[in-house]
Amino acid sequence: MTREWDERMTDADKLAYAKSTNPRHAGVEGTEDMLRWLWDEGFAAVAGDAISFEVYPPKKAHARTDGSEVPGLFLHEYLIPGWGMPVGELFDLEALSRTCRELGRWDFFVASSPLNMPGGVSSPPNCLAIF
Repeated sequence: MTREWDERMTDADKLAYAKSTNPRHAGVEGTEDMLRWLWDEGFAAVAGDAISFEVYPPKKAHARTDGSEVPGLFLHEYLIPGWGMPVGELFDLEALSRTCRELGRWDFFVASSPLNMPGGVSSPPNCLAIF
């Protein structure tokens, strides 16, 4: 999303998005299966390059390939207050992938420190990858 915003969207596109009363975003599927996978794999934090880490607005149900459906849920409500897991959004993963390719390295330490704002509910994506 960051690349789309920076390179492809016009000022008019950005203004139209800002005025939208019904924004829609691609993202991770909001299901109990996803929560269980994040927990079982031992994630300490999650992040992406989109405006929302998960599909927004949350879906009432997600379809399976066999035609069945599973109930949807809003991951933020579980990850942040329930697990204390940070959720990062709008990380510049395009630049990170270019650096990985240039260095031939795909593992690194990531630090992301939110602004110190008592009562705040979000912060700019202040992320640093250390190789």
